[in-house]
Amino acid sequence: MPIGYWESEHLLAPADFTVIGGGIVGMSAALHFKAAHPKARVRLVERDVLGEGGTTRNAGFACFGGAGEWLDDLEALGAERWLALIQMRAEGLRALIELLGTSALGLEWCGGWELLAARGAEDQKVQRVLDALPELNRLAQPVLSSVLRDVHPASADTPALSLAPQRAHEFGAHAAVHLCWEGMLHTGKMVSAFHKALGAANIQCLNGCTVDALTAREDHAGWTLDTQRGPLISQKVAICTNGFARAILPGLEVKPAPNRVLVVTPKTMPPAGAYHIEDGYLYFRTLPGGQILFGGGRQYGIDLPHYPALDAEATALWDQKLTADAEQWLGPIDAITHRWTGWLGVGPDREPIIGSTAPGLHHAVRMGGMGVAIGCGMGKALADAIIAHNA
Repeated sequence: MPIGYWESEHLLAPADFTVIGGGIVGMSAALHFKAAHPKARVRLVERDVLGEGGTTRNAGFACFGGAGEWLDDLEALGAERWLALIQMRAEGLRALIELLGTSALGLEWCGGWELLAARGAEDQKVQRVLDALPELNRLAQPVLSSVLRDVHPASADTPALSLAPQRAHEFGAHAAVHLCWEGMLHTGKMVSAFHKALGAANIQCLNGCTVDALTAREDHAGWTLDTQRGPLISQKVAICTNGFARAILPGLEVKPAPNRVLVVTPKTMPPAGAYHIEDGYLYFRTLPGGQILFGGGRQYGIDLPHYPALDAEATALWDQKLTADAEQWLGPIDAITHRWTGWLGVGPDREPIIGSTAPGLHHAVRMGGMGVAIGCGMGKALADAIIAHNA
């Protein structure tokens, strides 16, 4: 449908800054840019009604990763890069709290637990994790406490990781590690708070608008965004579509990875809190009303087609495996009330990608499954970099 006069003259007039992707990163980037340039025309474009990546479809973990994941990253990245990743997660969560507020997020500092299962004599990972706890604490504790000490009830000398034998006994695990700095938030309330902030900042949000391509304008006046509605013009553009970024910028080293999520009603509710299993590839958390959100399963190796395609057979197999894992950890399940897919942005490591590919064309993608923790910080860092570049 062609763009009409009133639309082109005002409603869809050229923007100073356009963000593609209405998730945590994109909304944060738009808000921080607008705060620095109140008179700028800022536009946010999202292809779905609410968003179909991870922002509205995550588990609501305010987390930094568990001991098993930490050990893998420490060995793969080295201490300096790993600690930078932990600090990025803590600072990103703090930025989210400062932007929207604890109450608006429905944030509870409930703590988290990693449940370690003995997976056979040939698998020494569990013991390696337990042996590494003192070193992981020594390295990570100062970072987490320095960033979060005045927004978190834990004292500065509380160990980040500690053994929780009672919790291990309750779940029949070989061991359980308590993550004292972890919490849970309400994803729906978080997204609503973001939308309210976007409205208050007078940022235009175009939902249900897919950007098919970007073209640099010959007059060096920015970029043309090709959409089904027609062309949109913007001086600066930020790609914040996480795992789907290569649809617009093929050269980025990021790919979408699906996670399935179920909401189940177990016969017996576990203690309240957030839980990680198998180095975070499986996770669950308590919900109000006697329900559990149980998700993950990337390690199953089941391919699901990208949005908007569906594969009923692959999805059913994934749900079957996820249900079996839920029953293993939670016991008998009375009902499954919700099923959905969320998409992560992943790469060869868990470090995000932030930068520019051309004048006025910027990106912040590949949140590595940690979008709740680092998304707001990445959006702010992207906006700050764009502002500094044009200062």
